[in-house]
Amino acid sequence: MGNPFAATDEPLPLVVDLDDTLLATDTLHETLVQNFFKHPMQTAVACLSVFQGRAAFKARLVDIEPPDVSSMPVNNELRAYLEKESASGRDIHLATAADARIAEQVATRFSWISSVSGTSDGTNLKGATKAESLAERFPNGFVYAGDSSADISVWEKAASAIPVNVSSNTAAALEQRAKKIERRFDNGSGASGLKNWRKALRLHQWSKNVLLFVPLMLSHSYFNLDAVLSVLAGFFIVSVAASGTYIVNDLADLSADRRHPTKKERPFAAGRLPVLQGAIVAAMLILLSITAGFALSIPFGVTLLTYLATTFAYSFRLKRVVLLDVILLSALFTLRIFMGIALVGAGVSIWLIAFSCFFFYAMSLAKRHVELINRSAEGDAALIPGRGYRVGDWPVTLAHGVAATAGAIIIIVMYLSQEAFPSGLYSEPSWLWATPVLIAAWTQRIWLLAHRGELDDDPVSFALRDPISIIMGVALAVFFVAATVL
Repeated sequence: MGNPFAATDEPLPLVVDLDDTLLATDTLHETLVQNFFKHPMQTAVACLSVFQGRAAFKARLVDIEPPDVSSMPVNNELRAYLEKESASGRDIHLATAADARIAEQVATRFSWISSVSGTSDGTNLKGATKAESLAERFPNGFVYAGDSSADISVWEKAASAIPVNVSSNTAAALEQRAKKIERRFDNGSGASGLKNWRKALRLHQWSKNVLLFVPLMLSHSYFNLDAVLSVLAGFFIVSVAASGTYIVNDLADLSADRRHPTKKERPFAAGRLPVLQGAIVAAMLILLSITAGFALSIPFGVTLLTYLATTFAYSFRLKRVVLLDVILLSALFTLRIFMGIALVGAGVSIWLIAFSCFFFYAMSLAKRHVELINRSAEGDAALIPGRGYRVGDWPVTLAHGVAATAGAIIIIVMYLSQEAFPSGLYSEPSWLWATPVLIAAWTQRIWLLAHRGELDDDPVSFALRDPISIIMGVALAVFFVAATVL
């Protein structure tokens, strides 16, 4: 429908809400999550201020540290409409329940916003309070763009409504009030929502947890049904825990991800999934996995807790420490092997653990190296958002990575000669010499692609999609079977 006009033929002012309307996220939830990761103790204390009212709670969170609104995702379809209306001479006003200081920062991003009002001085500008305030400011009428049931009282005072991604219940309430609709914006949900959740949970990353099966295979316990079932259950438990930690990592990295050329498309960074829902889902997944882990096996549960503690230490702070971040990533891979050992009850192979540490340290460096190479045009002094690296650090990641790769290959040779061959578990162990050859060939290719900037993901995930890597993996499995049964 066309714009409503006052008697003077001047278009009525258009008032737009902020959270989940102009911005494709909720600034309160983002502030809470951001401060929880950066200032956990202060945030916990600030949560007590909720008993003084929502306005006091919002103000206390912003006092700790305001969110980075400059990178927050915008509802682009609505923004284009507002820009068009502003260009035609219409006044655009921002009225939000967000803290006024946040609203003012957002307004600096959009030159076409004429005025800003938000929660301040103990008054939460939401629902009926916002409706009365706008009715007093615009006695000749106004048009309001909002997104939630709390905006219904505002729409009752408005001349017409602009619903933005409203729920079916809110849409029905508007229809019952026979409210005039100026424009409607709806980005859809359903299948796209499920797709975004699959992406956020990183279901494809569950493949990394096949490392739990390594002790089962190397100890030749694959005919032990109890061991197989235990490892299979452990695989799903660790995968659920990992999905929870991936969400935690995404929430901790929101601002940095939004400045990254590819990570900005992650569901939470792009505003396609609500931040608060992500925090709730992550907590549920992690608690469920811990409970199931201890029910399966106490040693497994303890190792899983160690894995989670290491992950949280990485996500909260240590991922910003140069080189320590990749050491922790390699430790997370190695802990998966320890979990497999706990479930199978096999002895710990020092050679296997040493190989895992060196190999995954090298692969973690390859992932970091490609990030530096892809940003080489920014200059050596440029910082990687959310990390402690400068672009000019690429010779360090290359040198350390190649050296660790060589170390891993030497260790696998030592493992074969000192442990695998004398074990008597292989009928024809000479076939196992293909292992260091294939690993050397594969890792050389990984480093070549990483240095060219052509590695589009971490090496493990890349290998699962790369035909050459898959062929090498199949060949490795064939040589292992040959060594075992021939």
